[in-house]
Amino acid sequence: MPAAAPTDLHLTRAARRAFPGPATLLADPAHRERSRRYLADLARQDGQELPAGLFDPASGSPGQSYAEMAEALVRGLVSPDEPVDLLVLAFSGHDMLPGRATATYLSHVCPGNPLAFAVCDQGSAAPFSGLRIAQAYAASGGRALLIAVEQAVLPYRTRTPGPARHQGVALLHTATPTLPAGPGGSARMTVLRQHPDVAAGDVAALARAELATLSGGWSDTRVVLGADLAAAWPAHPTERVTVTPPGQPVTGLWWTLLDQLTAGPQRPRPAVGAPLSGPVLAADYDPELRYLCLVGWDGTGTPDDGRPDLGR
Repeated sequence: MPAAAPTDLHLTRAARRAFPGPATLLADPAHRERSRRYLADLARQDGQELPAGLFDPASGSPGQSYAEMAEALVRGLVSPDEPVDLLVLAFSGHDMLPGRATATYLSHVCPGNPLAFAVCDQGSAAPFSGLRIAQAYAASGGRALLIAVEQAVLPYRTRTPGPARHQGVALLHTATPTLPAGPGGSARMTVLRQHPDVAAGDVAALARAELATLSGGWSDTRVVLGADLAAAWPAHPTERVTVTPPGQPVTGLWWTLLDQLTAGPQRPRPAVGAPLSGPVLAADYDPELRYLCLVGWDGTGTPDDGRPDLGR
Protein backbone atom coordinates (compact mmCIF):
# COMPACT_ATOMS: atom_id res chain seq x y z
CA MET A 1 0.00 0.00 0.00
CA PRO A 2 1.49 3.41 -0.92
CA ALA A 3 2.38 5.74 1.90
CA ALA A 4 -0.23 8.34 2.78
CA ALA A 5 0.40 11.86 1.55
CA PRO A 6 1.55 14.26 4.29
CA THR A 7 -1.24 16.19 5.95
CA ASP A 8 -1.29 19.91 5.22
CA LEU A 9 -0.08 22.07 8.06
CA HIS A 10 -1.52 25.57 8.40
CA LEU A 11 0.07 28.38 10.39
CA THR A 12 -2.84 30.22 11.99
CA ARG A 13 -1.19 32.35 14.65
CA ALA A 14 2.32 33.31 15.72
CA ALA A 15 4.21 35.43 18.22
CA ARG A 16 7.79 36.55 18.79
CA ARG A 17 9.40 38.17 21.77
CA ALA A 18 12.80 39.27 23.05
CA PHE A 19 13.65 38.75 26.72
CA PRO A 20 16.13 41.42 27.84
CA GLY A 21 16.45 40.29 31.45
CA PRO A 22 17.73 37.14 33.18
CA ALA A 23 15.62 34.18 34.25
CA THR A 24 13.45 34.90 37.28
CA LEU A 25 14.41 31.63 38.96
CA LEU A 26 18.08 32.65 38.92
CA ALA A 27 17.25 35.40 41.39
CA ASP A 28 16.77 32.62 43.95
CA PRO A 29 20.15 31.84 45.60
CA ALA A 30 19.41 28.11 45.87
CA HIS A 31 18.51 27.73 42.19
CA ARG A 32 21.47 29.89 41.20
CA GLU A 33 23.93 27.81 43.20
CA ARG A 34 22.60 24.49 41.86
CA SER A 35 22.90 25.74 38.29
CA ARG A 36 26.38 27.12 38.95
CA ARG A 37 27.62 23.76 40.28
CA TYR A 38 26.00 21.80 37.44
CA LEU A 39 27.47 23.99 34.70
CA ALA A 40 30.83 24.23 36.43
CA ASP A 41 31.08 20.42 36.41
CA LEU A 42 30.26 20.35 32.70
CA ALA A 43 32.81 23.03 31.85
CA ARG A 44 35.50 21.35 33.97
CA GLN A 45 35.24 18.17 31.89
CA ASP A 46 36.40 20.29 28.94
CA GLY A 47 39.23 21.87 30.92
CA GLN A 48 37.38 25.16 31.41
CA GLU A 49 36.21 27.21 34.36
CA LEU A 50 33.07 29.31 34.56
CA PRO A 51 33.75 33.05 34.20
CA ALA A 52 33.95 34.81 37.54
CA GLY A 53 30.73 36.57 38.42
CA LEU A 54 28.64 34.71 35.82
CA PHE A 55 25.94 33.93 38.36
CA ASP A 56 26.15 37.24 40.18
CA PRO A 57 22.72 38.95 39.77
CA ALA A 58 24.43 42.33 39.93
CA SER A 59 26.31 41.54 36.72
CA GLY A 60 23.05 41.43 34.76
CA SER A 61 24.17 38.34 32.82
CA PRO A 62 22.98 35.15 34.55
CA GLY A 63 21.22 33.98 31.40
CA GLN A 64 17.69 32.89 30.57
CA SER A 65 15.46 29.87 31.08
CA TYR A 66 13.69 28.31 28.11
CA ALA A 67 10.83 27.31 30.36
CA GLU A 68 10.21 30.91 31.38
CA MET A 69 10.63 32.23 27.83
CA ALA A 70 8.37 29.61 26.26
CA GLU A 71 5.75 29.95 29.00
CA ALA A 72 5.49 33.67 28.28
CA LEU A 73 5.02 32.93 24.57
CA VAL A 74 2.37 30.30 25.29
CA ARG A 75 0.39 32.58 27.60
CA GLY A 76 0.54 35.43 25.10
CA LEU A 77 -0.48 33.30 22.12
CA VAL A 78 -2.96 30.64 23.26
CA SER A 79 -6.18 31.37 25.12
CA PRO A 80 -7.24 29.09 28.01
CA ASP A 81 -10.21 27.90 25.93
CA GLU A 82 -8.00 26.85 22.98
CA PRO A 83 -6.47 23.48 23.94
CA VAL A 84 -3.24 22.54 22.19
CA ASP A 85 -2.69 18.88 21.25
CA LEU A 86 1.06 18.89 20.51
CA LEU A 87 3.87 21.14 21.71
CA VAL A 88 7.39 20.99 20.25
CA LEU A 89 10.20 23.00 21.83
CA ALA A 90 13.20 23.56 19.52
CA PHE A 91 16.55 24.87 20.70
CA SER A 92 20.28 24.40 20.19
CA GLY A 93 22.42 25.48 23.14
CA HIS A 94 21.12 24.70 26.62
CA ASP A 95 19.64 27.30 28.93
CA MET A 96 20.90 28.31 32.37
CA LEU A 97 18.61 25.90 34.23
CA PRO A 98 19.52 22.66 32.41
CA GLY A 99 18.21 20.38 35.13
CA ARG A 100 14.58 21.16 34.37
CA ALA A 101 12.41 18.89 32.18
CA THR A 102 11.28 21.87 30.13
CA ALA A 103 8.94 20.16 27.66
CA THR A 104 7.12 18.41 30.52
CA TYR A 105 6.77 21.71 32.36
CA LEU A 106 5.38 23.44 29.27
CA SER A 107 2.81 20.68 28.81
CA HIS A 108 1.64 21.49 32.33
CA VAL A 109 1.21 25.24 31.70
CA CYS A 110 -0.11 25.05 28.11
CA PRO A 111 -3.90 24.83 27.58
CA GLY A 112 -4.84 21.23 26.82
CA ASN A 113 -1.80 19.69 28.58
CA PRO A 114 -0.45 18.62 25.18
CA LEU A 115 1.94 15.85 24.28
CA ALA A 116 5.30 17.64 24.41
CA PHE A 117 8.67 17.07 22.75
CA ALA A 118 12.02 18.84 22.93
CA VAL A 119 14.20 18.87 19.78
CA CYS A 120 17.85 19.77 20.36
CA ASP A 121 21.38 18.93 19.19
CA GLN A 122 20.40 19.80 15.60
CA GLY A 123 21.50 23.43 15.51
CA SER A 124 19.42 25.61 13.22
CA ALA A 125 17.69 22.49 11.84
CA ALA A 126 15.79 21.97 15.13
CA PRO A 127 12.73 24.12 14.25
CA PHE A 128 12.48 22.42 10.86
CA SER A 129 12.50 19.03 12.58
CA GLY A 130 9.83 20.38 14.92
CA LEU A 131 7.68 21.23 11.91
CA ARG A 132 8.18 17.72 10.58
CA ILE A 133 6.92 16.29 13.86
CA ALA A 134 3.95 18.67 13.80
CA GLN A 135 3.13 17.69 10.22
CA ALA A 136 3.18 14.00 11.08
CA TYR A 137 0.97 14.63 14.07
CA ALA A 138 -1.46 16.83 12.08
CA ALA A 139 -3.12 13.74 10.61
CA SER A 140 -4.88 13.33 13.96
CA GLY A 141 -6.21 16.90 13.79
CA GLY A 142 -6.09 19.52 16.52
CA ARG A 143 -3.53 22.21 17.22
CA ALA A 144 0.26 21.92 17.17
CA LEU A 145 2.49 24.57 18.73
CA LEU A 146 6.15 24.95 17.71
CA ILE A 147 8.34 27.12 19.93
CA ALA A 148 11.92 28.01 18.97
CA VAL A 149 14.06 29.66 21.66
CA GLU A 150 17.66 30.65 22.30
CA GLN A 151 19.44 32.46 25.11
CA ALA A 152 22.63 34.44 24.83
CA VAL A 153 24.73 33.56 27.89
CA LEU A 154 27.08 30.63 27.36
CA PRO A 155 29.10 29.69 30.45
CA TYR A 156 32.13 28.40 28.55
CA ARG A 157 34.03 28.88 25.30
CA THR A 158 32.50 27.56 22.08
CA ARG A 159 33.79 27.24 18.52
CA THR A 160 31.11 29.57 17.18
CA PRO A 161 29.67 32.76 18.69
CA GLY A 162 26.56 32.40 20.80
CA PRO A 163 23.26 34.20 20.16
CA ALA A 164 23.22 37.98 20.42
CA ARG A 165 20.17 38.11 22.70
CA HIS A 166 17.50 36.04 24.41
CA GLN A 167 14.50 35.62 22.11
CA GLY A 168 11.79 33.18 21.07
CA VAL A 169 9.26 32.56 18.32
CA ALA A 170 6.03 30.54 18.64
CA LEU A 171 4.03 29.18 15.70
CA LEU A 172 0.53 27.73 16.19
CA HIS A 173 -0.66 25.28 13.52
CA THR A 174 -3.68 23.22 12.63
CA ALA A 175 -4.45 20.62 9.97
CA THR A 176 -7.30 22.76 8.61
CA PRO A 177 -7.02 26.21 6.98
CA THR A 178 -8.72 28.03 9.87
CA LEU A 179 -9.66 27.25 13.45
CA PRO A 180 -13.27 27.79 14.57
CA ALA A 181 -12.12 30.15 17.32
CA GLY A 182 -9.52 31.96 15.22
CA PRO A 183 -10.28 35.36 13.69
CA GLY A 184 -7.55 35.34 11.04
CA GLY A 185 -6.59 33.45 7.91
CA SER A 186 -3.69 31.04 7.67
CA ALA A 187 -0.55 30.20 5.72
CA ARG A 188 -0.33 26.65 4.39
CA MET A 189 3.01 24.88 4.56
CA THR A 190 3.60 23.68 1.01
CA VAL A 191 6.99 21.99 1.31
CA LEU A 192 9.50 20.93 3.95
CA ARG A 193 12.91 19.51 3.06
CA GLN A 194 15.95 18.67 5.16
CA HIS A 195 19.29 17.66 3.68
CA PRO A 196 21.83 16.18 6.14
CA ASP A 197 25.61 16.19 5.78
CA VAL A 198 25.89 18.92 3.14
CA ALA A 199 29.50 20.06 2.83
CA ALA A 200 30.11 23.80 2.77
CA GLY A 201 31.36 23.60 -0.80
CA ASP A 202 28.12 21.97 -1.92
CA VAL A 203 25.70 24.33 -0.21
CA ALA A 204 25.40 26.97 -2.92
CA ALA A 205 24.63 24.54 -5.75
CA LEU A 206 22.09 22.55 -3.74
CA ALA A 207 20.36 25.62 -2.33
CA ARG A 208 20.20 27.22 -5.78
CA ALA A 209 18.70 24.07 -7.32
CA GLU A 210 16.17 23.59 -4.51
CA LEU A 211 14.95 27.17 -4.53
CA ALA A 212 14.68 27.19 -8.32
CA THR A 213 12.60 24.01 -8.21
CA LEU A 214 10.40 25.06 -5.31
CA SER A 215 9.69 28.51 -6.73
CA GLY A 216 9.03 27.27 -10.27
CA GLY A 217 6.06 29.06 -11.76
CA TRP A 218 5.79 31.49 -8.86
CA SER A 219 7.03 34.80 -10.16
CA ASP A 220 6.02 36.51 -6.92
CA THR A 221 7.82 34.14 -4.54
CA ARG A 222 9.70 35.82 -1.72
CA VAL A 223 12.67 34.12 -0.07
CA VAL A 224 14.12 34.38 3.42
CA LEU A 225 17.69 33.12 3.83
CA GLY A 226 19.33 32.45 7.18
CA ALA A 227 22.53 34.40 7.79
CA ASP A 228 24.69 31.25 7.78
CA LEU A 229 23.23 30.08 4.47
CA ALA A 230 23.81 33.51 2.93
CA ALA A 231 27.42 33.40 4.15
CA ALA A 232 27.94 29.95 2.63
CA TRP A 233 26.31 31.14 -0.62
CA PRO A 234 27.83 34.59 -1.28
CA ALA A 235 26.42 34.76 -4.82
CA HIS A 236 22.83 34.14 -3.71
CA PRO A 237 20.12 36.09 -5.55
CA THR A 238 19.03 39.39 -4.03
CA GLU A 239 15.77 40.20 -5.79
CA ARG A 240 12.82 39.44 -3.47
CA VAL A 241 15.30 37.90 -1.03
CA THR A 242 15.59 38.88 2.64
CA VAL A 243 18.67 37.78 4.58
CA THR A 244 18.25 37.28 8.31
CA PRO A 245 20.55 39.51 10.39
CA PRO A 246 23.38 37.51 12.02
CA GLY A 247 23.46 36.69 15.69
CA GLN A 248 20.38 34.45 16.14
CA PRO A 249 21.22 31.12 14.49
CA VAL A 250 18.11 29.24 15.70
CA THR A 251 15.36 31.86 15.96
CA GLY A 252 16.50 34.56 13.54
CA LEU A 253 15.07 32.95 10.41
CA TRP A 254 11.66 32.46 12.01
CA TRP A 255 11.62 35.95 13.49
CA THR A 256 12.21 37.43 10.03
CA LEU A 257 9.86 34.97 8.34
CA LEU A 258 6.88 36.31 10.29
CA ASP A 259 7.24 39.69 8.61
CA GLN A 260 7.16 38.03 5.20
CA LEU A 261 4.19 35.80 6.02
CA THR A 262 2.12 38.84 6.96
CA ALA A 263 3.42 40.91 4.04
CA GLY A 264 4.51 43.54 6.54
CA PRO A 265 5.12 44.14 10.26
CA GLN A 266 3.12 42.27 12.84
CA ARG A 267 -0.19 43.83 13.76
CA PRO A 268 -2.32 43.55 16.89
CA ARG A 269 -4.86 40.74 16.92
CA PRO A 270 -6.99 40.36 14.89
CA ALA A 271 -4.81 40.92 11.83
CA VAL A 272 -7.24 42.13 9.17
CA GLY A 273 -6.04 43.26 5.76
CA ALA A 274 -4.73 42.08 2.43
CA PRO A 275 -4.05 38.35 2.01
CA LEU A 276 -0.56 36.95 1.89
CA SER A 277 1.02 38.42 -1.22
CA GLY A 278 2.47 35.33 -2.87
CA PRO A 279 4.37 32.29 -1.66
CA VAL A 280 7.28 32.50 0.76
CA LEU A 281 10.27 30.16 0.95
CA ALA A 282 12.69 30.06 3.87
CA ALA A 283 16.02 28.24 3.98
CA ASP A 284 18.93 27.91 6.39
CA TYR A 285 22.22 26.06 6.74
CA ASP A 286 24.07 24.96 9.85
CA PRO A 287 27.82 25.11 9.10
CA GLU A 288 28.75 23.03 12.15
CA LEU A 289 26.26 20.17 11.72
CA ARG A 290 25.92 20.59 7.91
CA TYR A 291 22.12 20.57 7.66
CA LEU A 292 20.45 22.42 4.78
CA CYS A 293 16.73 22.93 5.43
CA LEU A 294 13.96 24.55 3.40
CA VAL A 295 10.28 25.27 4.05
CA GLY A 296 7.61 26.92 1.91
CA TRP A 297 4.32 28.65 2.74
CA ASP A 298 1.35 30.00 0.83
CA GLY A 299 -1.67 32.01 1.98
CA THR A 300 -5.10 30.43 2.43
CA GLY A 301 -7.06 33.22 4.10
CA THR A 302 -10.27 34.94 3.05
CA PRO A 303 -10.33 38.27 1.15
CA ASP A 304 -11.49 40.18 4.23
CA ASP A 305 -9.25 38.53 6.80
CA GLY A 306 -6.42 36.83 5.00
CA ARG A 307 -3.29 37.16 7.06
CA PRO A 308 -2.05 34.70 9.62
CA ASP A 309 -2.90 36.14 13.04
CA LEU A 310 0.56 37.29 14.10
CA GLY A 311 1.12 39.62 16.98
CA ARG A 312 -1.28 38.64 19.67
